[in-house]
Amino acid sequence: MADNIIEVTSENFVELVIKGSEKLPVIVDFWAPWCSPCKQLTPIIEKAVNNFQDKVMLAKVNIDENQSIASQMQIQSIPMVYAFFNGQVVDGFQGNIPESQVLDFIQKVSDLSGPSPQTKEKLEKLEASLTDSNWEEALDLSNIILDNDQNNIDACNGKILSLIGLKKFKEAKDFISILPEEILNDNRTKDLSSKIEVAEKSFDASKNFVHLEKALKDNPKDIKAYIDLSDAFFGIGKISECYQLLIEAIKIDPKWNDQEARKKLISFINSHDLNSEEAKKARRQLSSILYN
Repeated sequence: MADNIIEVTSENFVELVIKGSEKLPVIVDFWAPWCSPCKQLTPIIEKAVNNFQDKVMLAKVNIDENQSIASQMQIQSIPMVYAFFNGQVVDGFQGNIPESQVLDFIQKVSDLSGPSPQTKEKLEKLEASLTDSNWEEALDLSNIILDNDQNNIDACNGKILSLIGLKKFKEAKDFISILPEEILNDNRTKDLSSKIEVAEKSFDASKNFVHLEKALKDNPKDIKAYIDLSDAFFGIGKISECYQLLIEAIKIDPKWNDQEARKKLISFINSHDLNSEEAKKARRQLSSILYN
């Protein structure tokens, strides 16, 4: 048996299941040698929990040999499966269910424990790498975490951010396209989806940087030139210059093309860093223009 699969008796049930569930969720499989459905279900559960070595325990209880537990738990028929967490029953099911439902059940229970200590350590390193814009290292850490926990939302978002930072926009889009719905519906992931489009457009604009600078110099009142050059500045990481170009465009005509400059500025601020000094300054300037 795997390290996270144990046999439990009346003597150690409290210690291994009740108290043990204060450290990790414990799934208890009540079975008996004569139970044919148990012989079908138990291997499926064992196979599934083997994929969650650090996140869930499986305790097997033979009710023929441990009738006092079966009586206390009011087991009327088997197979019966309960999930314990923090000393309490939190979920369960009775009888044989499809393998896909068993997997969903174990995934749900394992999520109660949060990331393993090893994963927590890697997530901390990932956050530091992203803060330092160390995109290659962040991508490697994200992939390592996802190899063991494919639905870890922090690692998914870290991978997307890393790919954006490395200008691998197609890979970022491809990765997002295969994410499960619960991750796609997370607001952070939604924001990153928008950020890919902004970053890709800005990177493309940065390739024409010299041409865009000349266009603005030749037409200093051309708002479109300000907006195009702001894309290029954003693409090469000159955030302050990007914001100031858009502020100048708004000063010239805040309503131009359905307030395109203002909308562009807000989009850049939201996709970069809402709390940066550049963002705070730009928001103050924007308020001064629009409300004075």
